[in-house]
Amino acid sequence: MSEKYYLPVLYTEEERKKYAEWGIKKERFLMPFAVITIIVDLIVIIETGVVLFKIREREPYFSAFLSTYGGLINDIAYGVAIVLTALLIKPLDMILDMVYKKPQEPQMLCLTPTETGVRYMLSRGVYVLSSGTLNWNDWESAVSEETNEIHIGDVIYRIGFNMIESIYPKNKQHAWMDRPEEKVENSIHLKTISRNFRGYLLSLEEKKKEVEWYDK
Repeated sequence: MSEKYYLPVLYTEEERKKYAEWGIKKERFLMPFAVITIIVDLIVIIETGVVLFKIREREPYFSAFLSTYGGLINDIAYGVAIVLTALLIKPLDMILDMVYKKPQEPQMLCLTPTETGVRYMLSRGVYVLSSGTLNWNDWESAVSEETNEIHIGDVIYRIGFNMIESIYPKNKQHAWMDRPEEKVENSIHLKTISRNFRGYLLSLEEKKKEVEWYDK
C-alpha cells in the first residue's frame, strides 16, 4: 500500500479576508450571548452551593451526606451549566453559519508517490477539484522546500494550517474565534516529504536490482 500525505493548503489572500470578515461579524453577534451564558453558568453553580450550604445549616446530618456525595453533586451542577451553554450557543452558532454564509473550507492536497511520479489530488471537503501526476523531474522543479510551496499548473499552493494567527488581524486573534478544522497526522513540511520520496525511489531501485539478480 502506497504512503499518502495529506497537506492543508493555506487560504489565498482573498479567501483569508473573506473568512476573517465572516468570523469577526459572527463574533460581534455571539459575544453578548456568550457573556449571558457565562453569567447563567455562574448562577447555576453558585445557587447549587448556596442551597447545599443552607441545607447543611438546617440539617446537621447532611454534612455526612455531602462528604460522600458532594463531588457528584458538583459534577452534576457543572454538567447542567455545560448543557445550558450548549442549548444556547450551539444552535445559534449553526444558525449564524447559515445566515452569514460560512466561507468554504480550505483545500487539501493529497500526494502519493508512484513509480512514474507523484500523484496528486486537490480537494475541498468531499469534492475533488483536480488530480493528476507530476513525473519525478517535474516534482523536483515544482517544490519549493524553503517556502513550503508546490507549483502545479499555473497555481502555487502554499502548504500550512489555516490558524487564528494566519487568518485574523492581530487585534482579533482571540482563542474563541472560528477557524477551519484541519486534522492531519502526517508531516506537512515539503522538505521532509521530499526526503521520504527520495527514500521511496531508492527502495524501488533496490527492488529492481533484486529482481534483476534473481533473473540472472
